[in-house]
Amino acid sequence: MLVMIVEMALTAVSYGLHIYFTILLFCLGVLMFIFYRLLRFPRPTPYTVKCFLRRGAPARNSPIIIAHRGGGLEAPENTLAAFKLAKENGALGVEFDLDFTKDGVPVIIHDSTVDRTTDGHGQVYDFTYEEIRRLNASAKHPLGEKFPDERIPHLEEVVDLCVNLGLQMYIDVKAATQPGRVRRADPNILTALTWRKMVIANKDYYGPSRFKEWWKQLLAPLLDRVWELHLHSWVYDFLGVFCISFSHGSFLKRLLKKNGKTRERV
Repeated sequence: MLVMIVEMALTAVSYGLHIYFTILLFCLGVLMFIFYRLLRFPRPTPYTVKCFLRRGAPARNSPIIIAHRGGGLEAPENTLAAFKLAKENGALGVEFDLDFTKDGVPVIIHDSTVDRTTDGHGQVYDFTYEEIRRLNASAKHPLGEKFPDERIPHLEEVVDLCVNLGLQMYIDVKAATQPGRVRRADPNILTALTWRKMVIANKDYYGPSRFKEWWKQLLAPLLDRVWELHLHSWVYDFLGVFCISFSHGSFLKRLLKKNGKTRERV
């Protein structure tokens, strides 16, 4: 189909049939628009989003307290103990990170490796669920002695706990899972996209380049720019996400400066 369209376009140009070429481009544009609308995920209504974000807030203008990774300073991050403590400390919701084991089981852990938070070593996807459950999730925490039996929890455990405690859940999905896959599983789940500066080019926000070849170092920033433009123009709309999450303060500072605001006024 694509080859035939290209051949028709080349033939039209070679014979000076610009009107046919214009009609062809118009028809292709119409088809792309139709497919876009048919495949696009529906976006949640503003009322739905507001109800979720403000649910449980004591007052209309009161701040919404979300415990990042369950409040990882006072308890081992992304553990059941952390989520329980977050509720005791007055949090309305918890943010936690979802990844998958070698046998496809959803588990709650932030890093792609288990080294930083447990007594194990290796990539999360190299462990089966049975193997990763043997690791001590409080081994590296300063208060680990207060939480001696914490394990890397299963997603279902965390969901059940949060529902019973009345906690909102903000799930940061790692691995290769995309918002479209989540929306396809349940359209009622609110999803967001995260914008990260130089995510293709650099290993970290201001870290070294991911690549050693000179041509890849030149190409990667261009791809980052292309992705950023597409993310803001149509990707968020196509996936039906309700917001874009900016994961670094530098963007917020530039945004406030552009709008003539200062940090003191925020």
